[in-house]
Amino acid sequence: MDPRAWSLEEKVGQLFLVYFEGAEFSSALEEMIRDYHVGGLIFYSIAGNIQTLPQVAQLIAAAQAQALVPLWIAIDQEGGPVVRLTEGVTVFPSAMAVAAAGSLAKAEAMARAVGTELKSLGFNLNFAPVVDVNSNPHNPIIGIRAFGSDPKQVTDYGLALWRGYRQAGILCTPKHFPGHGDTDIDSHLGLPRVDRPLEALQTTELRPFQALIQAGAEAVMTAHVVMPALGSVRPATLAPEVVSGWLRQRLGFQGLVLTDSLTMGAIARTYGIPEAAELAFRAGADVLVFGADPGFSPAIQKEAYAHLLREFRAGRLSVEQLDRSVERILTLKRRYGLGSPCPPFPPAGLENHRALARQIAQDSITLVRGSLPPLAPDPLLITPVPLLGELLQKACPAAQVFSIPLDPTPEQQRIAQEGAQRAAQVLVGSLETWRHPAQRLLLGSLPPEKVIGLALGSPYDAFALPQIPVYLACYGTTPVSLQALLQVLLGQIPAQGRLPVGSHLEGSWSR
Repeated sequence: MDPRAWSLEEKVGQLFLVYFEGAEFSSALEEMIRDYHVGGLIFYSIAGNIQTLPQVAQLIAAAQAQALVPLWIAIDQEGGPVVRLTEGVTVFPSAMAVAAAGSLAKAEAMARAVGTELKSLGFNLNFAPVVDVNSNPHNPIIGIRAFGSDPKQVTDYGLALWRGYRQAGILCTPKHFPGHGDTDIDSHLGLPRVDRPLEALQTTELRPFQALIQAGAEAVMTAHVVMPALGSVRPATLAPEVVSGWLRQRLGFQGLVLTDSLTMGAIARTYGIPEAAELAFRAGADVLVFGADPGFSPAIQKEAYAHLLREFRAGRLSVEQLDRSVERILTLKRRYGLGSPCPPFPPAGLENHRALARQIAQDSITLVRGSLPPLAPDPLLITPVPLLGELLQKACPAAQVFSIPLDPTPEQQRIAQEGAQRAAQVLVGSLETWRHPAQRLLLGSLPPEKVIGLALGSPYDAFALPQIPVYLACYGTTPVSLQALLQVLLGQIPAQGRLPVGSHLEGSWSR
């Protein structure tokens, strides 16, 4: 892997981390590796890349066998709501649940477990952990993916996960620099803007990244977020003032800078994708990530590659900067042993990993307020998550379950209200009620003296519905979290989690 002998085409290809379609090693994928010299691949279930674990391992092996330079094989396997692999691997609770469980040692062990399982399949790069400080309760894309609203807590848990991934031999990418926690727009759909003053950004958003850089983090993923206080009105991914100025110069980061997907709405609605790839490189990014975003096919990656080649050949882009990026990429590929044989799957300790996931989930369940009464022999459960109803009826056959959509119709609200009047005890699952006013309206109309609220996503629902006197939070709908919630309701384990979001935001819970 001596880049001094490489062609310009080979060097430019190393900048590209691309998505592809299908579950087999296709001619289209072969072309991207052979003719476009891409530096890496990212796997998505929505792109049809993931069917079974043996299929995934075989596909990765086939791709690596075709590559002259070993490939980054990347995935988003954060835990909680963002996981691409769901069958046959350990699916851990969300980051917010991990923080609520209160153990940095278990958080580190979780990342080590996830990394070990990924590595045994052939992955070498995980787009995690999220180290955004979730200071906006109406954040539509971060929420329970964050460790909470306290910068120190986010920093401590981000460092713990970084250590765990490193121990497993998986490169991770703390994200999303310079911070996505105070946004109210999903950057997959539009361009968020954070108008906080510089001092606030330094003490909140930037703090986890600074600590990780000082500890030795080797890669960082950027955010498509505008922060004028950092000196630019462009999205951070495309802003030299943010990537080269703040990340490289002021924070002293010397590692690999990866973009978030350049086909996300925050970029695509304002910039052409080839232009965005050029701007991201000019800003200081080393790796240009192209995800499986709606409205784009893998063909756009070829267009971006061709555009960058033209710009380099015309002398409008710096070959010296390209050489520095390629050297960073190859340094980490060597350090992480890309191209070495993978350990077999399943790895030793898989059952221990699953026990750890169960323990974290059990430790995370939080009594947000009130005193939890014993579970009635025949409670009514109103829930937007069918799996919770299935689990309850297995444990408590006399329980009644009424499933509702996220926004129940007036007729569904009426049926639920009538059922609540008849029931002795009502369990009510809520899921992001600030986005779903009909759900909030229903929950607020139930007889509060009968109700136990269950925040199945973010704990902010408990503050949006203050009339419900007892509220539990489980921080996500992964099976282990729902099972742990049920164990608390049944009195089998205590609710001992600690709320990871601060009461200083309480006035902005509901809209």
